Amino acid sequence: MPIVQFAPFSSLVQPSFWHELTNIKVDVLRLSDAAIPITGSYSVGRSVTDRESGKEIALGCNLSVGSESFDKETKAVPGSVTTSGVFKNYNTIEEFKAADKTALFHEEATKIWDHIIATRDTSRLNNFLIITFADLKKYKYYYWFAFPAFVSKPAWEISDDWKSASEEFSVETASPPRYSLRRCTIAFLDPSANASNPGWPLRNLLAYLRALYPESTSSVRVLCWRDTEISPSSWKSRFGVVEIGGAPPNINERPGAVGWEKNPQGKLGPRLADLAPMMDPTR
Repeated sequence: MPIVQFAPFSSLVQPSFWHELTNIKVDVLRLSDAAIPITGSYSVGRSVTDRESGKEIALGCNLSVGSESFDKETKAVPGSVTTSGVFKNYNTIEEFKAADKTALFHEEATKIWDHIIATRDTSRLNNFLIITFADLKKYKYYYWFAFPAFVSKPAWEISDDWKSASEEFSVETASPPRYSLRRCTIAFLDPSANASNPGWPLRNLLAYLRALYPESTSSVRVLCWRDTEISPSSWKSRFGVVEIGGAPPNINERPGAVGWEKNPQGKLGPRLADLAPMMDPTR
């Protein structure tokens, strides 16, 4: 059977995020590089239709941050999932480059795993990390996101490939989930629009299930929810049965994790947001 390939999260940073970061750096953080909590959000995967070929083209599996990410009282937009993150800004580009990124990543991955085992709660499965350096004089912002996801050994495999959810469910039984269990089917809101690749949140959801319910999760029915409205003739949501062999994991040992975002060149490394054209009054 084919191995399940997950669509990784891609950061979507609104310009308002950098405006708010500038304010916080000047008025609150100043020279402190202490980590602070933030939030992000994602919604169902979206696609566009190619005008020439008529084919559907999947857009990125996005996790978005904006000015509201720094607001502790922010509320989720209907049809989206809010997830928690850790934000850490460095005072110089040298400190940003020299940061122990491996230690920072493992710290966040361990927090997620410990929360799973201690609370059996799914609310922190998609916690993320962002490190930045803000060059306020030049209005340039260097940043790197990490979306820790646990590695399953052996890997999950998909039985008979992914198919339209309409082949398995009726309109009457459908409703948008965050995570839910319906008729022994695990459902999650899927930020991926790729027909063959479920979104990143499924990785940690499966790790959660395998760790806490090892006797009943060697085979899992999965509903990848991608619909904003239900049309009897055109479902975007996908359904599949994933399977795994081998012994259940030792819950006292955190699995390995991956999740640093790649840069536009497809390599592991930070990105750059140059806002000088928008923010520099001399231009």
